[in-house]
Amino acid sequence: MSEPRRRTAVRWRRFATPYVAVATLIFLASAVFFLVGHGPRTGRPKPVDILPPQADVVTHSQEVRLVLVDQSGLARPDFVTLDLPDDPQARLHAILDALRTAMLQNASWPQGLDTPEVFVQQVDRQQVAVLDLHESAPVAVGVSEELQLLHSIQQTVLANGIDDVRFLRDGRPTATLLGHVAVDSAL
Repeated sequence: MSEPRRRTAVRWRRFATPYVAVATLIFLASAVFFLVGHGPRTGRPKPVDILPPQADVVTHSQEVRLVLVDQSGLARPDFVTLDLPDDPQARLHAILDALRTAMLQNASWPQGLDTPEVFVQQVDRQQVAVLDLHESAPVAVGVSEELQLLHSIQQTVLANGIDDVRFLRDGRPTATLLGHVAVDSAL
């Protein structure tokens, strides 16, 4: 056998080991997987409606406690009679709407801030209200007004059968209520 042929045969024997054969098979399998595809493609998931359909809502007239906190931080209870549905989310939304109305009369609820969307969740055997704040117009408040709003909302929610409150802004977790005062958003 000639010298160049012998060298070539020795080189091929080095590559003919089980390690190289396994590595080659893995490479070929991954190349086939990459080229053929990653399985059947599915369409976008359909959105899930998390709100129950609004059927005939049964309401009961009930006296609820609103807590209005003034500029000095003094909490004053105010009792109003509302027609409340049985659903905890709709019930709490109606209570917060009444709080917003009362605070708008005192000019302590910011004009561009809507009544928050309400989600009530059971977390570790506690009723947790998640309030999603939306602005219909830009809201500019100072720290004291934001604290007053936060304490009024929290104390009203806690006074009406909820164990804890969390906040969202436009559907996303937020670190502050309206830009100044820290709030908890994690469940």
